[in-house]
Amino acid sequence: MSNHLFFFRTLLTSCTFPFSYICRMRKYFLESCCTSLEEVRRACLMGASRIELCEKIDLGGVTPSISLTEKVLEVSTVPVNVMIRPRGGNFVYTREELEEMAAQIKAFKSLISNGKFVNGFVFGALTPDRQVDTSATRFLVNVSKENATPQITFHRAFDDVADPQKALEDIIALGCTHLLTSGNREDAFKGRFNIAKLVAQAAGRITIIAGKGIRKSNMELIAEDSKAPQLHGTNLF
Repeated sequence: MSNHLFFFRTLLTSCTFPFSYICRMRKYFLESCCTSLEEVRRACLMGASRIELCEKIDLGGVTPSISLTEKVLEVSTVPVNVMIRPRGGNFVYTREELEEMAAQIKAFKSLISNGKFVNGFVFGALTPDRQVDTSATRFLVNVSKENATPQITFHRAFDDVADPQKALEDIIALGCTHLLTSGNREDAFKGRFNIAKLVAQAAGRITIIAGKGIRKSNMELIAEDSKAPQLHGTNLF
């Protein structure tokens, strides 16, 4: 028996989630934030629609290694987006850090594993006065889109901005395809009505992803109240 088949059989026989729960989760578009090969395998089995891959979740997530990403591409049955973040802490980056991020994007773009490519990139940059750093973000978007059409998610740096409505328009104008947000609150449950306002403002020009603190106990209420077409989390299953 292959290692993959053994893993799936073991997980199925030991899984505490009823089949009805797995089916219910499949009605949502779920992006699972993963930091290891085992987490990716489990997320795919449980019904994840997409993987966001990062490392050091205790720092809020940083860029994963090439070796981990290559292994994840081999086993994932759903698209994989990669976080581009050189460190924890704030989202105000130096020119040297932006060049490092650009180099990471280029390295991931050249990565092919089992005939599969990285689906997209997740990043965000702010100015010291809590505005979207349009110059830095445009630079990263342009590097990402050079000879490619990846998904580009502006991550939860958005939740630190001073003016969410203006920031949303900036992010759309920069060519990002997705926005991950908790509605500028501590978590998506508390911010679910703010997220609904962003969804209405976006009007289909960008895909809003509700994220932070989403789990099976609050998923349905957040999805209903926020109107977000996609949900994101580390504990979705």
